[in-house]
Amino acid sequence: MLNFIITETYSAMSILAANRVAAALINKPDLVMAMPTGGTPVGMLAEMSRMAKEGEADFTKTFSFNIDEYIPLAKDDPQSYYSFLQHHFYQHAHIPTENTFVPDVQAADLTAECIRYEQIIVDHGDFDITILGIGHDGHIGFNEPHATHSSVCHLIDLKTETIEANTRFFASKDDVPKQAITLGMGTILRSKEIVLIANGVSKAAVMKQLYDCTRIDPLFPASFLLLHPNVTVIGDREAASLFNL
Repeated sequence: MLNFIITETYSAMSILAANRVAAALINKPDLVMAMPTGGTPVGMLAEMSRMAKEGEADFTKTFSFNIDEYIPLAKDDPQSYYSFLQHHFYQHAHIPTENTFVPDVQAADLTAECIRYEQIIVDHGDFDITILGIGHDGHIGFNEPHATHSSVCHLIDLKTETIEANTRFFASKDDVPKQAITLGMGTILRSKEIVLIANGVSKAAVMKQLYDCTRIDPLFPASFLLLHPNVTVIGDREAASLFNL
């Protein structure tokens, strides 16, 4: 059963999610985190950065992993997901570069790179906390609706809907990468704690679907979260506007 928390505003959602990370950090200073990208987590990352700057949280011993990365964007490409986390969080929280991880999407053998990235996660004892967003079709990371899913880190062809949804971050639709490397649902589910965040009316339909979900459906990847014993879903009032509360 998923634990849903509804906040009145996006800001309140962001602060609550940041506080969940900070709470986990108190118990384990060398926290191993899986971090999301996109529009939704910007407020949470800003709050975590504020905590770091004002001495309320110390992230200098933590380890942070990208949930996914576009192929073939280099780490320092402004549109890469690594650059996103560097811009919004790492530089402010003073996390050592050697403690931040992302798949090498420019590797000659991408299948071998997926295996390598998965092993790094295992070597760090898997994630203590994973923060997730959710796509309009229920995708988690880049695990999109499909009859079958790879449980571990893998290469994925992005669906047209995902490409269109991410066009707003690029100069044009043609500039949006068509492939990515993503954590598998099994990798995510090995996390000790999972927090999913969603905001805005555009996420109301998929949040309602998740709220009503009672069984695993590979065509609705977020449903796999039902298999985990410690998942908190935090949404603002707009994202929860279709709930029958």
